[in-house]
Amino acid sequence: MTSGIVALATALALAAPPPPPSDPEAIGGYYAFGENREREPVDGHEKVVTGTVILPLGLLRTGLGVAMFAMASPQYCNRIYGANATDQTCRGLQIYGLVGVGMGGLMAVTGAVFLAWGMSQRARHHRWLRDHGMALAPMMSREVRGLSFGFRF
Repeated sequence: MTSGIVALATALALAAPPPPPSDPEAIGGYYAFGENREREPVDGHEKVVTGTVILPLGLLRTGLGVAMFAMASPQYCNRIYGANATDQTCRGLQIYGLVGVGMGGLMAVTGAVFLAWGMSQRARHHRWLRDHGMALAPMMSREVRGLSFGFRF
């Protein structure tokens, strides 16, 4: 029985000609060593790190700008900065607080964009690794028959 199965498998392997090497959907062993169909996408690590640094700093600067604006309001300005603080000083400090809110908001938005961009690149890279990380494919040609096993690390 075993010899009959081996004979049948051999006859089937020899009966079908191998696909041409130019066929992009060829199964196993028809590409040059180390040749990939597509390049490995960027993993997005740098953008994720940049976003995770800039986003909280922007939120902190926005919060401090709001606090500065509130402390420089007319009802709190003289209590916090002393009786010598003039209205012009208080208005200048309010403008400084508004500039801080604007700068911090811009930093927070930029950090969120970098974080989202890096996370999307990371997801694309993980999908690519999942699809190209390990391969098990049959190899059938006139000289070689068997299984091809490949992996990346």
